[in-house]
Amino acid sequence: MMLNQAALDQEDRQKYINIVVAAGIAGAVIFLAQDIMEWLLGVDFENPNIQNIPPAITTMLSKILPFLRFVGGGLIVVVVIIAVSKLKLALRPFR
Repeated sequence: MMLNQAALDQEDRQKYINIVVAAGIAGAVIFLAQDIMEWLLGVDFENPNIQNIPPAITTMLSKILPFLRFVGGGLIVVVVIIAVSKLKLALRPFR
């Protein structure tokens, strides 16, 4: 599969769509990592209860999780841009 190819055949198009969907789902999971961890652990990392979890861990996670949200959001944006541009090229009629 070549990304600079003007048109995608049907098999390559399906593979490409699968890759884009998987990357979008991965980006969404990364973006929601903080909310998912807070829900699973029952800890608010912005206002942690020190008795439930050690302060060093909450400090570390409160720094890492917003960065992961930034990375996940960036991944989602990149996936959408690439998918729209590539699939737009694939849907152009031949002249």
